[in-house]
Amino acid sequence: MLLGSFELLTRDPILTGVFVGGSVLVIAIITLIIKRKRKKSGSGGGSAVPLFSSIPELNKAIEFTGFAYLEEQDIFYSLMYPWQRDFGYCRFYDEAMAALSMIVDAEPIYFDYDGKHWLIEFWKGQYGMTTGGEVGVYYTEDDVTDLIDWNGRLYQSVPDDEMLDIYQTLYKNGRPLFTRSERHWWLTGFVLGEFSHPDELSAIIRITFRDLEMRDAFLKGLREAGYTPHEYRVKRNAVAIHFGKPHTSQPLTRTKITDSLVQNRNREFCELYQKITKPFNTITDKLNALRQENEALYNQAIHFGKQRELFQSLNRIKGERDSDSKQTPEQAF
Repeated sequence: MLLGSFELLTRDPILTGVFVGGSVLVIAIITLIIKRKRKKSGSGGGSAVPLFSSIPELNKAIEFTGFAYLEEQDIFYSLMYPWQRDFGYCRFYDEAMAALSMIVDAEPIYFDYDGKHWLIEFWKGQYGMTTGGEVGVYYTEDDVTDLIDWNGRLYQSVPDDEMLDIYQTLYKNGRPLFTRSERHWWLTGFVLGEFSHPDELSAIIRITFRDLEMRDAFLKGLREAGYTPHEYRVKRNAVAIHFGKPHTSQPLTRTKITDSLVQNRNREFCELYQKITKPFNTITDKLNALRQENEALYNQAIHFGKQRELFQSLNRIKGERDSDSKQTPEQAF
């Protein structure tokens, strides 16, 4: 039932207006709650017990989010074996991101190799209170498009023996924010308190493939997505891509209205974070101060990137659908 509603939303301007109106209400309520909790915490007169005294303590405490802190670059990044790995990926997740405070450019590259359907996707943008970038590697051996309602497959995260060597540098207006390089299935980086619009960001991404056959299959998918030779370079099994303005169609939920609403809220929270944490130099001191001053904002700050609400939304919709069906570039080298 919800899937049918989703399709109508993409075609019916009246329903789109209802969706936007609902988004405004949700954003306003969340903002009001955080502001009220800030006033309440600021008037208490007491001091919250510090949560963290070291980076290992911090990383242990936030492990449940699927992320950890990298002190050398002052960023948060995804773990190798987080809970997100069990969910895989599909187009629906991109569509749901805007409603969960993530205004992100998404660039899926599809190709077939070794009897599997592959998805390698790039992302960059504002994830709530963080600016970030991602590269994810997924595949499926199933020819059935189980998620045909939105013209996509549900891809699984690749296992360890199928992971690829990935390099990524994320830039904001030409200034590097971070560089990551690792054999991974989901290489990410997030800068807490940094506010950005997706079009301010670009990335150099390099992926080393298992062999020339896999590389060429990916290149075919890259060209089909709209990339031209001046946007990528090839060296042996590796391909380096400049990811700036996305070539593929962006999520239908990314409209000027929703982008503006969500980004205004994201900017406000980032500015509030910067104001509260300005006197402090370390991430542990910053998060301790944030919790003492505004616990609601602290709770939002430690949920980096894509969180459970995003992935669980698909399970809920699939459950309803099942129920209904029963009823009837050179620098990168």
